[in-house]
Amino acid sequence: MQIGKHSRKLAALRKATKHGNLTSDGLLPIEGPILLEEAQRSGIEIVDVFRKAGAPMPAVEPDAIFEVSEEAFKTVQDTEHSQGIIATVRPRQYTLGDIFAVSPELIMVLGRLQDPGNVGTILRIGESFGATGCIALRGTVSFYNGKVVRASAGSVFRFPHIGSETLDETVSLLRSRRIGLIGTSPNAADTIEQWDWRKPSAILIGNEGQGLDPKELATCDKVLRIPHKGTVESLNSAIAAAIILYEASKHRRS
Repeated sequence: MQIGKHSRKLAALRKATKHGNLTSDGLLPIEGPILLEEAQRSGIEIVDVFRKAGAPMPAVEPDAIFEVSEEAFKTVQDTEHSQGIIATVRPRQYTLGDIFAVSPELIMVLGRLQDPGNVGTILRIGESFGATGCIALRGTVSFYNGKVVRASAGSVFRFPHIGSETLDETVSLLRSRRIGLIGTSPNAADTIEQWDWRKPSAILIGNEGQGLDPKELATCDKVLRIPHKGTVESLNSAIAAAIILYEASKHRRS
């Protein structure tokens, strides 16, 4: 079916893509055949596929397929070199129950992260190393941002995550469940190897530019250090998350 750039569906797609959010119908725009196939493998409902004229159709089963002219497609694409496939899917709506469904908990808490590439990568790392969920504090980029979705490489479809919680709300929730909140600082006395990661734990990852602020550090039940050469001032937030989760996964396998 042919569809024009002024259609209601493409207008909704443009708005959601621009603001990094769901459409008013609760649908998530995703771009590219690989991500679309990953969504289907993850059991996500594929609602509409918008295909630029001449683009190969991926092996998926959407509710509807719309042919879009090259001119109209340019108004909705979110990548510079698009492969000509965009879809809307119905993502899982995770709850706190999903975050705490597996015990002992190993939760990522994102403190005002602004780089969508980092957030998506942390979701991917979390799923890879056996974290049980992710909570984003207010001020963190939306999980529905297109770059977050692409950087997650499909983990956003499977790895439990919720957003828009305040630090105080999150800390209260963790303490009610006896989950220790762990921060990191280059000035900490103990290293990440010295924590017993078999305990229920939540890892607070700080803002890319500022790290953890004084309030966040004071709120943590334990502050640890990632050992590295002193000539390097700090680590990228996604790299730090990977190192910590790898260490945690070693403890949990032992």
